[in-house]
Amino acid sequence: MRIYVYKGHMRDGFNAESALACAVTERSYMAPGVRRTEISQDGVLGTLFVPPGPGPFPAVLDMWGGGGGLVEYRSALLASHGYVSLALDYYSTQVMEKSPDNNPSLEYEYFEAAFTILQDHPQVASDRVALLASSYGTSVALRMAVYSAVMHPRCVVCISGSHVQPVKESISGVFAEFGKNVHKTRYDENNYVIWRDLLLPIPTDPNKKVDLGRIKCPLLLI
Repeated sequence: MRIYVYKGHMRDGFNAESALACAVTERSYMAPGVRRTEISQDGVLGTLFVPPGPGPFPAVLDMWGGGGGLVEYRSALLASHGYVSLALDYYSTQVMEKSPDNNPSLEYEYFEAAFTILQDHPQVASDRVALLASSYGTSVALRMAVYSAVMHPRCVVCISGSHVQPVKESISGVFAEFGKNVHKTRYDENNYVIWRDLLLPIPTDPNKKVDLGRIKCPLLLI
């Protein structure tokens, strides 16, 4: 990354001027001593990052959004700061192929299995496991924190997500419900997609939104 310093305040065209100074910095996502292990256990796929030292450490189940695939850098950073972190692969062809006939009854059990794997790790403090989620991962995290009999997170952190979803549906059913509002999709001046209108207006039907009043742990919404 190159960092530039310019004279005065930021304004239109400032970057066309000559910089007063410039420096190059490199950001490392994984600190020395952090261990990276690919996970394929009980049908769960992901990557586990463990800090150096004996532990036990607090842990994080790291879930990204509906874009699919496995994103690891956030978990690597968490492990670099003392957290065991499992970057979970959940919305990808590889994971879906492991579910016979894409049976919806298996979908939420997948997250419970991932949480249990993390909780049972010998270097994890089993009563200090958190959920960290972005975008559609937020929908999963909120749902599991409220309704799961298996997952009892120490805290939940949700980034750019919502509690609006049909709580009695499977994951495929939730996406089907979202698909009904795809006509509400907008794009900004940079052609970036804006999804938030898909969930508006907030429904009054209690079966179409997670009952956040039932969460029994600290919750941070970003």
